[in-house]
Amino acid sequence: MGADKNEYQYRATDMLNKLGINVLEAHYTLEYLRGLHKEGVVGPGKTIDCPLDFDDYGSLEFVEQYLNLIAYRSDGLGSDHEFGNTLAEGVVRAAAKWGRLDEDLGTGNLPYPYWGYPFHYDPRAQLEWGYGSILGDRDINEHCFYNVYRCSSSQYYAGAKKLTPGEVAGRVMDKMIPFQDDRAMLDYSADNMYSEHMAKLVAWHRYYTRFWKQSILFCDNRWPGFINPYAPDMIGSTGEAEPTSFNAVTGNALTFEDGIELGRKIWNLDQAIWTLQGRHRDMVQFPEYIYTVPFSTTDKKWIGKEDGQWTFLNVSGRYVDKDSFETFKTRYYQLEGWDTASGYPFRSTLSDLGLDYVADELEAKGVLGQED
Repeated sequence: MGADKNEYQYRATDMLNKLGINVLEAHYTLEYLRGLHKEGVVGPGKTIDCPLDFDDYGSLEFVEQYLNLIAYRSDGLGSDHEFGNTLAEGVVRAAAKWGRLDEDLGTGNLPYPYWGYPFHYDPRAQLEWGYGSILGDRDINEHCFYNVYRCSSSQYYAGAKKLTPGEVAGRVMDKMIPFQDDRAMLDYSADNMYSEHMAKLVAWHRYYTRFWKQSILFCDNRWPGFINPYAPDMIGSTGEAEPTSFNAVTGNALTFEDGIELGRKIWNLDQAIWTLQGRHRDMVQFPEYIYTVPFSTTDKKWIGKEDGQWTFLNVSGRYVDKDSFETFKTRYYQLEGWDTASGYPFRSTLSDLGLDYVADELEAKGVLGQED
């Protein structure tokens, strides 16, 4: 049975690759449709007329038909069908067309927490991931702090000395130039979720990845190297390895902080582009379920403080408080030098980054931040 299951997975993956369909989107779309089928909403002749036979769910024939109906905007068997044409536009647009979007985003039945992207890491727990995504334009898909979460796992430290939560937090924050003096950035506790410290964590993450990953193309899963379980002191090489490698190849004399500052410049340019496209602070919102449905997990892997001591937290049962998130946004915009009423960048911020021409464009379009 195991071999058959693996063979099915390989063949299904091959179909996805050949048709050029996003795997995560295909997975969550199918789970959503399956849930609606169980409710009696989706199926042949149902409220949402769907040609798929869910009694055959899990077979290769079912998978092939499902993927073909998306790829060819059909019934998946060679005939025209409105269902495939609708689903090919993406499940969020399909749910809107079916009149279900607000309801299913509200309950979490459609787990698409930011800008039409499906769930990846949860903003109620992985704060830097969720906040970074909703402040940006998509799921960030940047695993900088993944190995920090793994520090609570004994498997990560096979054959190595295990660090205390406080030691983990210290090693990470020491690398987070220029905010390294803020010793509360890595506190994922509920009391710190909406703080200026958390705003700095999110900002550093945006700057680091915009340059060292998105521009210079350092490996996402490998970098930053906060902790090295093979080093005698278990201190990673981030801060030294990135500029050393870059300068050896280019002949430049770039410092690590130079790269962070370039990342800040890119991030502000991105914000200016989104502003020109119509982005306003009021649009930066999670779907309702993030504010109302408690997060559930059995993991105890998030670093934070309890009773003043660093520990590994279980954050099960919490959600993002909507009003407190508005407070966080205000703190974040203040940190970035953006208008707290609109999210539009200030001219002084852009000028400081050598982006006067960007400020001119925003002003010409009436979307430059208003400074006192």
